[in-house]
Amino acid sequence: MDNINTYISVLHGSLRKKLELIKEILELTKEQNRVLSKEEVDVDSFDRLVSQKELKINEVLGIDNGFQSLFNKISGPVKENPQQYRQQILEMQNFIRTITSFGIEIENLEHKNKEKFKTFVASKRNSIKDFKVSNKTAVSYYKNMSNQHREWQSYFVDSRK
Repeated sequence: MDNINTYISVLHGSLRKKLELIKEILELTKEQNRVLSKEEVDVDSFDRLVSQKELKINEVLGIDNGFQSLFNKISGPVKENPQQYRQQILEMQNFIRTITSFGIEIENLEHKNKEKFKTFVASKRNSIKDFKVSNKTAVSYYKNMSNQHREWQSYFVDSRK
């Protein structure tokens, strides 16, 4: 029984740490939204935020794996005596509800960020296309102009008028 209380305490701590990480991920996602909302997107800042989020997400995944293996270890005895661990279970359920609500908020922001990012990429793609077309036109013009006069061609000047 003492072991199970220790394990439940570890599970509780894992959920607390996961909640902190989820809040940090939410803040990073909000910051991504602010970066993507600016007229001139700072790609370096956006990339830095993505890297930071990736690290936090990997930490959350590690916590989830540890939580699941520990939960599997103690789920039998806890299910046999749910009243004995009622308070700890309720606290963990509250953590899970809060984590889930933050997760939904992150998911909604991610969807908005994805749309903004698609718009940003499309506009950059169009600018690159426009640049290529303008460059090709300029090159073609200068090529044609440089080929207008050949040394063997003569010029006729019409002096009548």
